Amino acid sequence: MNILQTIFTDYYEEIIYTLHPRDTEMENIDKMLGCGDPSFGGSMYACTHCGNFKFVPFRFHSRFCPTCGNKYSMERTTTMAFKLVNVSHRHCVFTIDENLRNFFLRDRSLLNCLFHSVNRVVSRMFHQINKSKNFTPGFIMVLHTFGRDLKWNPHIHCLISEGGFSDDGFWRHVKHFHYNFLR
Repeated sequence: MNILQTIFTDYYEEIIYTLHPRDTEMENIDKMLGCGDPSFGGSMYACTHCGNFKFVPFRFHSRFCPTCGNKYSMERTTTMAFKLVNVSHRHCVFTIDENLRNFFLRDRSLLNCLFHSVNRVVSRMFHQINKSKNFTPGFIMVLHTFGRDLKWNPHIHCLISEGGFSDDGFWRHVKHFHYNFLR
């Protein structure tokens, strides 16, 4: 049992009755608690040369599980790296005012608006740089719903290429990102 499984097992009832997690969160907590537990089954492997046996317990692929979550993150990162244009990129974080966060907490469907907003801001900034030719940057966005202090703080991490392709297929390099415009 890893440290997270121990913590969640010790505080399981407190989590349910005081934090009132959503059904999807409880589903992932339950998956994480059962992940790697031999009582849920597994596969037996045998070496044909030496005759040794090895039992490997099943994994439940919870996003809370340190083993499964880390593996998923590494696979996703590798996949995304192959899709990036081979140029320099900037990492920008877009967040919302603290006074508006509760609206997003009550209605999670509003989180999708954050993606549309960031898309419009980045696209508009690149359009402002060169109005004569429409050129499009490459960017990837990821939503995080909690900050470092684990309080509700929905924000978008965005990896933006330092340039973009114009309508006529030429790459235009951009060194300056207008901070106040993005803000």
